Amino acid sequence: MMIDKAQCIPATLFTCKDNTCIESISSSDIVVRTEDSGGEAWLDAAACTSLEWQANDYLYMDVTHRSHDVLVVVLRFVDLNQQSITVHFGVLPGVETRICLPLKALAGDELFLSRFPGVLQTVLRGDPSVDRSGIIGFGIGTIASTASRCFTIGSIYLSKELPDFNYAVQPLIDELGQLTDRRWKGKTGSEQEMRVRMEAELSCGDPEISSSPELSVYGGWKELCFESSGYFRTEFDGDRWWFVDPEGYALFSAGMDCVQPSDSMRVNGMEHLLPDLPGKHGAFRDAWSSESEYSFMIANWIRICGTSWRKAWMEVTEQRLKQWGINTIGNWSDGDFIAKSTLPYVYPMHSFPGTSEFIYRDFPDVFSEEYERNAETFASQLMELQNDRRMIGYFMRNEPHWAFVDSLNLTERLLMCDRSLKSKTYLAHWLQAKYGEVSKLNEAWDMTFGSFEELESKLNGLPTTVAAREDCERFHRIMIRRYVEIPAASCRKASPHHLNLGMRYAWVANDDILEGCEAFDVFSINCYQMKPDKEMIKQIADKLNRPLMIGEFHFGAADAGLPAYGIRAVASQRERADAYRHFVEQSAAIPELIGVHYFQLNDQPALGRFDGENYQIGVIDVCLRPYDSFVEAMRDSHARMYNIRTGRVKPFSDPPHEIPKTGF
Repeated sequence: MMIDKAQCIPATLFTCKDNTCIESISSSDIVVRTEDSGGEAWLDAAACTSLEWQANDYLYMDVTHRSHDVLVVVLRFVDLNQQSITVHFGVLPGVETRICLPLKALAGDELFLSRFPGVLQTVLRGDPSVDRSGIIGFGIGTIASTASRCFTIGSIYLSKELPDFNYAVQPLIDELGQLTDRRWKGKTGSEQEMRVRMEAELSCGDPEISSSPELSVYGGWKELCFESSGYFRTEFDGDRWWFVDPEGYALFSAGMDCVQPSDSMRVNGMEHLLPDLPGKHGAFRDAWSSESEYSFMIANWIRICGTSWRKAWMEVTEQRLKQWGINTIGNWSDGDFIAKSTLPYVYPMHSFPGTSEFIYRDFPDVFSEEYERNAETFASQLMELQNDRRMIGYFMRNEPHWAFVDSLNLTERLLMCDRSLKSKTYLAHWLQAKYGEVSKLNEAWDMTFGSFEELESKLNGLPTTVAAREDCERFHRIMIRRYVEIPAASCRKASPHHLNLGMRYAWVANDDILEGCEAFDVFSINCYQMKPDKEMIKQIADKLNRPLMIGEFHFGAADAGLPAYGIRAVASQRERADAYRHFVEQSAAIPELIGVHYFQLNDQPALGRFDGENYQIGVIDVCLRPYDSFVEAMRDSHARMYNIRTGRVKPFSDPPHEIPKTGF
């Protein structure tokens, strides 16, 4: 059946599942109520197979809810092979939002989808892909929350055309960047209040604030000294690992990510929710980072300091970081600030080497000569930094998107690919070297190849024998090792003095991820947990004979001025402070862990940064006010961390109660 414009999925086909109740159904919408543990309304196989999933390009629906925070709408798809993908959409409270999914996304080639008007971040989770020709299950639900949820879903459509996004004007935030319909302790009442507070801090500030006499010029701890190399390095003292600063002093890196004036907010698609914004070419021109991105925080600095706002921001920020005990400027920080600061820093490399064709998501054709050439070009960015003694080291990249799929086997994706890839040619040669004759490969894999070269074509079905699975797993590891070692070698050549701090993996699903990671000096991971996994950290350190560091962690709270609380959340700012203290002090006590960097300095914009994240995770709010209890916890933990690390005092061991996240 051909679809002229759109095919409506009848609401009457949906049934309840888990903790979800369909409260009412009309000709135009469904009212769904889900308990605090989450749940979904479900469309079964018979209904799914009657829908034209392949004949259409988009699925869309209108969603409204009246909660006080962000609703995470989850669409789930299951195919005949029991492969499952979920798509998570962030929906703001109190406004009708049209969520739209390009159905090609079910191929799994992208982790983060492009934003449509009115929608926050959109993320894929689950298996590598779903076969659109064999969808047998479709669900609509939400994740766990602090309370039950009730939301209305308008008519659900499959369409060949992109729908319209025509929203009524409904401003949600004021000119300072705060939500208009919420009240919370610490909310700034006016521009004048903000001005008085900041002018007082500026007038008594000392940008040349000195470090503790216990610390070296690079922030190292003077009570413990090793051999000096003139640059940062690592050292195992027989009991625990350390960073060693250029003067030879031990360092546990307490860092702050995104030391910038702000995250800019994406304006395009959110105009209906915004107040009138200042012009792009007048006094507030610096608040516009592009034609479509605006920063309320920079605008607030301009309100206070005028054209000298950047100098004032740098002075206040340097003073704050040192007073809080931060000893490292973390990833994605302002380059001008780094140049003028006296604090050590880490460097986030950009433009990780790719190839013209990828195997899956951002995993390149690693046996291509193009990959080797691009790795050398990639490493060249380190050349101008190679003599900078304040630079601890560099991260080659952040959170590879291919590594988000726990069940991924790159050899299987390679065999299913219909593109010409050098890695396919290498796989054929590798198997020929192992089996010698194609008949022996056919016997092992239960296939009917006429030659080894046939492996370079797309396979319609994957081999399933034990031998085939073992071969696929082994070559999967070979590709990951090459993925790591080629650029790491180029970086070592370009910057021999600085530490390779790894790739900041989102998590380590299995040992496959660790292939080649001996090429790093430090293995880095982003850890969104209430505390680090001590056993996992030890296992990785023992396997690689390398220390670990945590490139990101954060906590948000439900009692402040943003409708999303981040990936780990607690109820109050006081508990958020305790969460920070617990995480840092528990980390300092782990012998294999040598640093933790908090994500991030500022709260995210209420209507979302470039990708739609809008988390209450910062040390500073949009009106430039630090969260006092959080700052106090930082000072206390950083003052104690060396005594904790050396066993003189015990770490804080009273974690706060975690509440469900609103992360996407």
